[in-house]
Parts: sequence; C-alpha cells; structure tokens
Amino acid sequence: MPIALQFRKVPKAGLALLLILVGVVGRILLAPAPNIEPVLILSMLAGMLLGGWYTLLVPVAIMGLSDLYFYLAPYGGVYSTMSILGLAAFVYSGYVFVGAMGGFALRRRIVWRTKTIAILTTISVPLTIAFDVWTAFGDWLFLGAPSGLSLQRVYEMQLPFTLIHVFSSLLFAPILGTTFLAMHLHGLPVPGETASEAPED
Repeated sequence: MPIALQFRKVPKAGLALLLILVGVVGRILLAPAPNIEPVLILSMLAGMLLGGWYTLLVPVAIMGLSDLYFYLAPYGGVYSTMSILGLAAFVYSGYVFVGAMGGFALRRRIVWRTKTIAILTTISVPLTIAFDVWTAFGDWLFLGAPSGLSLQRVYEMQLPFTLIHVFSSLLFAPILGTTFLAMHLHGLPVPGETASEAPED
C-alpha cells in the first residue's frame, strides 16, 4: 500500500530550531570559503517568518554556537578576548539588524509567490552591503587601528569580500527562502493514513 503524505504545521519554536541548525552547520562547513555563508539570509528569514524575539534569538544562537566551535578549535588563541568580544558585538548586532529589516520589509507579504522570494533576494543585496560596512568598521576598530591600518584601507581590503558576500546572499536567498517559506506556510510532509486505512464512520 502506498503511504499517503500529510503536511503538518511546524510551530515557531521548531522552525527557529531548524533555522539555527542550518545556520550553525552551514557556517562551519562553509568556513573555508570566505564570506560564503547562510547566516545573513537565515537572519532575514527569522525576522520575516517568525518575528518578535526570534529576530534576536536565531542569529545570536547561530553565531554563538558556531563561534564556540571556531574559537575553541581552529582559531583558539589567535585573537585576544577583547578583540573577540568587540568583533562579536559588531557581527551579532549586524545580523540582528538584518533580521529586523527582513521582518520590517517582508513580514506582511508572506504569501507563496515568486514575488516574495524575489523581494527577499533583492533586499538581501543592500542589507549585505550595510552589514559589511558595519562589521568592517568593527574590524578596523579592534584589529586594523591597533595595527596602524586606516579605515579607508580596511574598506578597500573589504571590497572584494563584500562582492563575494553579495554573491552568497544571491545564492542562498532563493534556496533557503523557498525552503523555509514552504515549510512555514505548508508544514513538513509526514506519513499519514491511506484512504483504505482511514477509520470508518
């Protein structure tokens, strides 16, 4: 007998957990490719699909959990505690800002349409640039300035990485946007009863 599939609604907490899981795993696996990361788009989706305190929770949880790995394993002892905390303040707040802007721009337009994904993808570009401008300033403040680098030089060095970051957002916005929007609106497919197995009245 073929198994019938039914769609079960995913609660907000469950969807948040999935966003966090994808973000942590994705950030760790993609670490060798600078600025190719799913966290920015996942932060936007947290604001767009969940709103409220999830806009803060999801990006902070993704970054906090993955940073535990990075600073205990490959980067342990490379940066001072002050540099880590200072950079984290800029990066974490940057992702929270992106999440809030994603919610502001898209929360009332959550419908299953190509247009929704197109808007998500489009606004990801200026938000990616704004994020990189903000975090590059933090990079200069805590790493560049103590080393004698000017802010202008830091932004010049940041430019190629920002172009890669924009490409990353254009790549992940339609993929993750379509996946999590479908999950939010329709739920997850789970095995259900076939017509012959359904209880009779």
